[in-house]
Amino acid sequence: MNATRRPDLAHLGPEALTQLANAGLVKRALREREAGYVPELELEDDDTLVATFSDGVVTRWPKGKPITQVVCTCVATSICRHRLIAALRFQELLALNGQAPDPENASNTAPAEPGTAAPPTPLPPAAPPSPGQATDAALAALVPPVLLARAEQQRQQGVLIHVHRRAAPGTAGEPCDTARLPAATVRYWAGAAIEAARCDCVQQSACEHVALGVWAFREADARLPGAPTLPVQLGSADAAVRLPVAPYHAVLAALLRHGVLQGPATCAQAISVALSHATAAGAEWLVHTLTDLEQWLAAYAARSARYQAEDGFDLATELVLRLALGAQPGQAKAVLGIGQPHEVPLDRLRLMCLGARTERDGPQRRTRLVMADLDTGSRMALLHDWQVPQPESSAPLAGAPALPAAPVPDEAAVRAAERVAPGVKLQQLATGQLLCSQARRRADGRVLLAKARGAQNSLLPQSGDWSQLPAPLRYSRVADLRQARAAEPHPIASPRHAAGRFVVFSPARIEHAFYDPNQQVLQLLALDAEGEPLLVRRAHAAHTPHALAALALALSGQHGPLRHVGGVLDWLGATPVLHAWSCAADRLWALDFALADPPAAAALAALPLGHADDTQSTAPPEQWLLQLRALCAAVLHHGTDALPRHWPADAQQCARALHDAGFQALGAALTDTANALREAATRGLSDAPQTTALAERFARLITLRQLHVDALG
Repeated sequence: MNATRRPDLAHLGPEALTQLANAGLVKRALREREAGYVPELELEDDDTLVATFSDGVVTRWPKGKPITQVVCTCVATSICRHRLIAALRFQELLALNGQAPDPENASNTAPAEPGTAAPPTPLPPAAPPSPGQATDAALAALVPPVLLARAEQQRQQGVLIHVHRRAAPGTAGEPCDTARLPAATVRYWAGAAIEAARCDCVQQSACEHVALGVWAFREADARLPGAPTLPVQLGSADAAVRLPVAPYHAVLAALLRHGVLQGPATCAQAISVALSHATAAGAEWLVHTLTDLEQWLAAYAARSARYQAEDGFDLATELVLRLALGAQPGQAKAVLGIGQPHEVPLDRLRLMCLGARTERDGPQRRTRLVMADLDTGSRMALLHDWQVPQPESSAPLAGAPALPAAPVPDEAAVRAAERVAPGVKLQQLATGQLLCSQARRRADGRVLLAKARGAQNSLLPQSGDWSQLPAPLRYSRVADLRQARAAEPHPIASPRHAAGRFVVFSPARIEHAFYDPNQQVLQLLALDAEGEPLLVRRAHAAHTPHALAALALALSGQHGPLRHVGGVLDWLGATPVLHAWSCAADRLWALDFALADPPAAAALAALPLGHADDTQSTAPPEQWLLQLRALCAAVLHHGTDALPRHWPADAQQCARALHDAGFQALGAALTDTANALREAATRGLSDAPQTTALAERFARLITLRQLHVDALG
């Protein structure tokens, strides 16, 4: 066997074959190969691999063809074990001949027979050439003309692709060269041998995404061949996109005039018009922002516990900042989401749950599960709404005997019976992994499972070993977290993702764990190998009463050292803070799903008491920026007609403090906006130009504030 004649097969190890087929079939192929079911291999003159098995099955694997187009005489109608065994046997023979197999397959060669010499030690694995070295002829031979033309059209229109190089053996990172497109992720397991590439779209291989990824790697090879990750813009960068700002400022003007107090109907028409404009322009992120703003208004009208005035201010800031930054050349796709596909059907997924968090709103519950796609290293989120039955409050009729109240099942029992999809229970999914097909992925990373009973969903357990997850899913150094933070100068205008700022952190050691009984917060210090700290916190919530005890049990060492903590990342100055959702030692805990456990309760009681103070890391300038946020949120909540009487004085004090802190332009903008709001409250907003002018002043103020926040970050 010669690796140079079939480089695609030389790098199709078990991990690659698992993505191409499925884990169960690969395990079966490995077992049968080790039991002696191995074929005779022959390379024909045209480099077609012919595998002849002892039971008469013959598998023919032409060069330049993906595994889905291999011909086998067995009865299987899709990828069969014979193709997998042929690929594994090919690599085994490479090792016996002293050629370098793929590193992941080096430990899977067949054992030597007793009394025979051991097979030679494989040479250090050689990485395959970059996918950018694939020729146009190879692309034309692999990708059908219709799909290749579609890829060329997308390239001409412009598409942003993130190129990731394969990580060094033994390190966490991408297992192979990977291209992450807006609509798909392509993994090039054999580099320039693109017939071994695997895409997560329904086409699986030989699709337009494979061609786009090759072109992106060519650009990356020419610019920075050694860069581990690189964003590549194919086609000419989009020119400055001038969306009409009037419909979006009209939304802001309606909020300023009426506030939330007068109900969502006062802003409904303005939001509807703006949504129509954003949808027509294909601005996916603007559509998401306006939809969330609409839901924020509805939450107040419904007296929802999810309503926070500051959330509306953040959405308004995101709206105006996206409009401002999206008008810059080359930014429309990333900032506005223009050209972002709303929904993409996926072929087959292997999803591992990294954490889950449940929000409560009366009897309503919304659980957000953050999932890692094991085949592509992508982060996804699954949202599931469910409900907890409430006791009936109706009084008996006069003179009628009182009836005993019907028992209401407790929340843990309801949660244990809740199903996300046919055959998939919520409780088990929170600490397991899911094999599914016929799923769809939204532009913001949400995954929608097929709800039909015929959908193929399989739920499996997991051990919580997340050590091989790459960034941005997992980090082990605080410096890498800071670097990732610095790479996003304007986080509020970054592409939206339903998983938010969720990350997994792998500490080197844990120190100073304590419980604050006043705030009902468990806090600990997670240190990386360089001694840099990360704060881990978990606050008590009534609907997750055993979460703190579960985290304390994980810290106790009864199940081994704490290896990973998953949660939402925040910052106190330069210190990262992780609000824990999950943790893993020798077992895995989904904290929101923890049940009553005497050892866990004892572990929590054994923790020392302390005080979790988060004010020391907030410098005075940041405090005044937070005060300005609260002032602006109050305007959007009350509207100009119902501003509190103390608001002008508070605004004047904040403006002086900002000026004294060195933020002269921001202080002046606040004074100007406060004067305009006071005049509007006194005289009223009589005409459209006056309303528009006020909205423009307010937009400048909140944009300038956010730029100061980003600069301090």
